[in-house]
Amino acid sequence: MNLLAICTVVMLLMACKKDDTNLNVLPEGSVAFDSPTDVVVVNDVYIKAASLLSVEMKAKLLGDVSSGMHYVTFVADTTKIAEYRTRYGSGALLLPTSSYLYYKQIVAIEAGAKVSEPGVLNFGIQTSLKGRTSYVLPLAIASIDGQPQDPKTRKVLYYVFNTLDALYVDNSAFQLTATASSVQGTNQAVNAVDANLLGTYWFSSIAQSLPQWINIDFKRDVTFSGLDYFFPTAQNYTTSGGAPTSVKLETSSDNITWVDKGTYAVDIKNTDRKQTLNLPSLATGRYLRFTVLAAAPFVSGGVSYSAAFVSGIVLRN
Repeated sequence: MNLLAICTVVMLLMACKKDDTNLNVLPEGSVAFDSPTDVVVVNDVYIKAASLLSVEMKAKLLGDVSSGMHYVTFVADTTKIAEYRTRYGSGALLLPTSSYLYYKQIVAIEAGAKVSEPGVLNFGIQTSLKGRTSYVLPLAIASIDGQPQDPKTRKVLYYVFNTLDALYVDNSAFQLTATASSVQGTNQAVNAVDANLLGTYWFSSIAQSLPQWINIDFKRDVTFSGLDYFFPTAQNYTTSGGAPTSVKLETSSDNITWVDKGTYAVDIKNTDRKQTLNLPSLATGRYLRFTVLAAAPFVSGGVSYSAAFVSGIVLRN
């Protein structure tokens, strides 16, 4: 029995040695991307809603067909963004790491073949990306048969994502201001146009009844299809009320003459504490007046008040 066990181990070792011999490690630089373009692959992407885009990539031998099985590992090489900007345009942004994930990173080139099976990279094209912007993700061949390729000379393919219109109008270059019909405490109108859509908020005076309004200055004429209105997380509408039920929208280019854009029902009792108001047609104006016409009574200290809460207002493209 002992002799049989020894013979079995020896045979297994010989088999492993034979497999290692048959696996001829390819020299560095002998594998490239199998792409219709040499360096850059361009995609136009829609980012008004969260979506998933899967991209396939293959490796190919630069010489004869493979005499044995070979494995190629792809990797995102973010250091190559500097090289891309030098060659193709300084304004390109590096695609955020939160927007992509390798689903299949290692691919095989079968014996007798020159092209590998496809690798798969999933892109979560989210609404957080800027509209009308070029994002770049440099992909590289990291290793062949487990042998690392020189980071300075390894093959690189640039995936370029040109975003279309974003979900929201971009106000990052402008300092928005706001005024209101009344204010309760330190909850100023400007809180409705800061970056904190659910935390800070404008709160109308409890000494005055509805309707109450907030007037936002976007600092230039903007065109929009609607808006998202947010209700603050600090206010528990299930016990304290205060949730709006009806609002009126108006626009103006001079803060004098106002155009009625309709009255809308509101229900923010959802996970996002948000109501999307879609206009019947595109609107253009520098100013937006958002008037809360009616709301559930706001209860504090056992007393009911008529009040308006606006945590955030963002315009939709």
